[in-house]
Amino acid sequence: MTDLSDDETTVMLIAARGEPLIPIGRWAAPVRNMVARGYLRAIKSASDPTGHFNNVITVEGRRAVEEIERDHDKALGDILNMSAAIGHEQNKARAQAEYIAVQLVDLAELSSQVTGDSRRDALEKWSRLILQRALEKIGG
Repeated sequence: MTDLSDDETTVMLIAARGEPLIPIGRWAAPVRNMVARGYLRAIKSASDPTGHFNNVITVEGRRAVEEIERDHDKALGDILNMSAAIGHEQNKARAQAEYIAVQLVDLAELSSQVTGDSRRDALEKWSRLILQRALEKIGG
């Protein structure tokens, strides 16, 4: 439920576990709001005839918690899907980098045979040239 504050959500999740809530301190406003919305109700007792200090979840409150949990499950699913997609793209990038590295080694070997430079010197020269060309291609 996107219209509940973080504290109201916390109150509802605690109430859903069967815990009574006392509207004091930080929890006073969220508990009062949830009572006003019909998500919590006061239970009177001998030690608390007003019911002010013993608020429990209602049927409407349980429905709200189910919606909160669905929203949280969806958000978690979205995060997991995004994480998997990022991981997939990272794997593709690593594979592409490996492919390029192999191609650079082959290029350095070829160049070394033609110029007599060491493979390392050839690789450094071609790498600078390739980087410069790539930067030109992307406009940077």
